[in-house]
Amino acid sequence: MTKVIGLTGGIGSGKTTVTQILKDSGLPIIDTDILARQVVEPKSIALKQIRQKLGKDNINTDGTLNRALLRQRIFNDSEAKLVLESILHPLIQAETVKAIEKHKKNNPKLIVVAIPLLAESFEKNGQLPSYIDEVWTIVCSLEQQLERASKRDNSNKELIQKIIEQQASPEARLKIADHVIVNNGSVEDLKKSVKMLLQ
Repeated sequence: MTKVIGLTGGIGSGKTTVTQILKDSGLPIIDTDILARQVVEPKSIALKQIRQKLGKDNINTDGTLNRALLRQRIFNDSEAKLVLESILHPLIQAETVKAIEKHKKNNPKLIVVAIPLLAESFEKNGQLPSYIDEVWTIVCSLEQQLERASKRDNSNKELIQKIIEQQASPEARLKIADHVIVNNGSVEDLKKSVKMLLQ
């Protein structure tokens, strides 16, 4: 029977690296960040709703989403953030379930669903998505988070610190974890930790 893993962690924790390690091990990966980008493609239902509920200035002249403006808006306006989540989350959930069902046809031992905001979703709804059987949480020190995320995004550490403060606390992430992947060392150390979980 296939087990569905929810893989989560804060900004700069190493989700992309862990996802790649799991992919290299032959496991099917569903990345909800990629699904989130797909549901807001030009002419999508989500884009129409964003235009109606949050304003047409969120859509570029070529019909694509103005990500920079929208990111800034939801960062400063909690009401707009809730509206955006109410538009996107049901669509992303539906696409996730579709992808899981598709992968299940091949009978893999595990399917990994990368969900950056899983702890936040749990805090808000009081439950995990019904399709998740087990949660793997990636944690690292605050220093590592700041260092990695600022390098990767070419952002200053103050902005990364603000994003971290808006995300779920490490305690909230650990609360939902069935397994914890500590990522304070090298990529080789991380590979060993992930391989141990796969045994």
